[in-house]
This record gives sequence, C-alpha cells and structure tokens, in this order.
Amino acid sequence: MVLLDAIVRACPPWVLRISGITMVRDFFPERIETDRLVLERVSHENVEPFEVYELVDRDEWQNDVTEHMPWFRFRRLDQVAEFIDKAEQQWADRDTARYLLRSKEDDGELVGTTAYGPEWEQRRAGSGIVLSKRYWGREYGLERASAFVELTFETYDLDVFYTSCAADNEPSRRMIEKYVEKYGGRYEGLLRQHGSRRPNGEVTDQHRFTITQEEYEEATAEMETLEFDLDW
Repeated sequence: MVLLDAIVRACPPWVLRISGITMVRDFFPERIETDRLVLERVSHENVEPFEVYELVDRDEWQNDVTEHMPWFRFRRLDQVAEFIDKAEQQWADRDTARYLLRSKEDDGELVGTTAYGPEWEQRRAGSGIVLSKRYWGREYGLERASAFVELTFETYDLDVFYTSCAADNEPSRRMIEKYVEKYGGRYEGLLRQHGSRRPNGEVTDQHRFTITQEEYEEATAEMETLEFDLDW
C-alpha cells in the first residue's frame, strides 16, 4: 500500500491505471507546500467561514488590501460562505483552483487567498493573489507564483503562463516583474479598459506579462527550480 501511494503521488493528475484498476485523481492539488507557505484548497472541509471572515473584516483588508480587487471586500459572513461555495463549484468544474494561504512562519495563520486558473482550450493559465497587508514585503506572492508557473509547464504541459495587474498597482507589478524575469518571460504592455468591472462600474487598465513554455525551459535549464510538495 505504501508503494502504491508513492506511485499515485508521482503520477500526473489525470487517470491512473494499475493492474487493471482505474483510479481517478483530482485535477488540482489539494495542498501545496513551499518553504514558507501552505496552500490549502478553499472548501468548507478545510476552513470555517468564521476564520475567513476574521481575516477580511480587518480595516486593512477592507481598504489597502482590496483597493485593486474590491470584489474580495466581503462585508458579511454569508458572503464569505458564498465565496467558499463558489470555490467548491469552480473546483468541481475544473475551472479554477482557489487556495487559502497560510504562513508556516506564523504557525499556519491564514494570511490571504490565491487562485490558479487554467484555460484549457487556449493552453494557458494565470494566477492571482490577495494578501494581508501585514505580510507584504516577505515575497510570499513571489513564492506562490513560482509554484504555479512550474505547475503550468511541468504538470499541466500548457504553453503560456500569464498574469496582469492594475496600472496603478505598483507593489503587484514589482512582484510580478521579479518572477517573470526569473523564468525568462516578458512584459507585453498596457491593455486599456481590460480589468474586471469593479462594483462602481469602473474598468481599469492592466499591465500584462507572459512566460512561454520555451522561455521557461531555457531559463530553468541550468537553474534550480522551486522545491515544493503536492498532495492530490
């Protein structure tokens, strides 16, 4: 049984056949662990709405943290529960994997959320993050993004990883530039009126960045990639 479990963990996340037995695995990892972070699937099994509400009810979250992503500015407990409901549905639809971000440096404290969104027909994937302000500057966003970049090319064999940030979101832009440069990607330019519509109806300009599979392979040919553990 131990050997079988090791084989299951090592195989890609599709359908595994051993001795005529078909074993179906999740499309996305249930848990991702890097040096300083644990990413857990957003689900009612993994988190109570009250714990998430305690995070999003802080003044910093309602202001600076969600300044550029106000649709994560939950103001009621039922809105948090609906967010978890939607995350479970997106997971089941193989559309988006949403994760809780926990800091190993702070005894597993919940510090934010992140998402990984593959677009299967277009053979590309993107990611976003909302991080508590008190953890800015630790490069948690960079560590999380590195894991998703490597998943895109090493596990899912997609062609492009892309991301964007609002034109006036300088902290996010600096973070993105670091990992895009690390993996050989490039800045594509400013896309006008390209962001998601905000609650007030505004649509923001967005800086867009991409990394192709070829760029990734060239950049990592003689570089140690990020070490992280996956639980499927």
